[in-house]
Amino acid sequence: MANDLHHRNARWAARIALTLPLCFSAPALAQTPASAGAAASVLQAEDYAARAFEAYGKRDYAEAVALYQMAYDSAPSAEALYNIARVYDLGLRDRPLAIAAYRRYLSDPGASPTYIRSANARLVELREAELAVNATSPASVSAPVPAAPPTASAVAAAPASEAAPRWSSSQIAGLLVGTAGVASLGVGIGFGVLALRDADRANGLCDENRCRSQRGVDAAKAASTHATIATVGVSAGLGLMATGAALWLAGGGSTEQPAPSALQVAPLSSASEFGLLLSGGF
Repeated sequence: MANDLHHRNARWAARIALTLPLCFSAPALAQTPASAGAAASVLQAEDYAARAFEAYGKRDYAEAVALYQMAYDSAPSAEALYNIARVYDLGLRDRPLAIAAYRRYLSDPGASPTYIRSANARLVELREAELAVNATSPASVSAPVPAAPPTASAVAAAPASEAAPRWSSSQIAGLLVGTAGVASLGVGIGFGVLALRDADRANGLCDENRCRSQRGVDAAKAASTHATIATVGVSAGLGLMATGAALWLAGGGSTEQPAPSALQVAPLSSASEFGLLLSGGF
């Protein structure tokens, strides 16, 4: 940039005093009606341009832009607009202002074809850089919408909803009765197996209703007893399981918070009796 401006200054210094530094092109005063006023404006613009060039060399880019603008206001020239764009671009490194300045230069009727090409090329580069920055800027990313704060009722209900669900007394009773039913069914099946074994033994020792030994008589009696217990156990087990399921379903919608239950149900069976043993309470 400095070499570019210096080259132009050298060229302007070699020209007559009516030509502005830094590539300001002013028409010959002999061709203008008010030559005295035009000469004063050109001289003023030349002074501003020279001071702008010095400010740029000192890296006082803001001052350089201001002086180039004052030179343009004194004697409008496309070259002044180009110099402003270059200071914004290479000095201040302000892409948005540089883009606007290059566009202003390109829209000026006095723009030079040589600088039009370089201005267009640089304008494309600046636009691409600006788009890339905008695409990765945090402001361009949609911020998540913050969740609404919970209401007082929701906060009050939170501990209850987070607490582990508790069973109702009907559900506990249904679970225990159903468990007893499963146990009873298992006992009934076990005695059924014993009844089949005793029946096989009795059939081997007896001929129809006649038994040849006491062992056959005992086996026949055991088979009958075990078969009775098996029948009762299976029937009771199925009934208890059905009752337990009904109690569980009936207590499913209850919000009751019962105390821990100490109720226990266990099947009671022997070779001569069959039943359920209940202990504790709700």
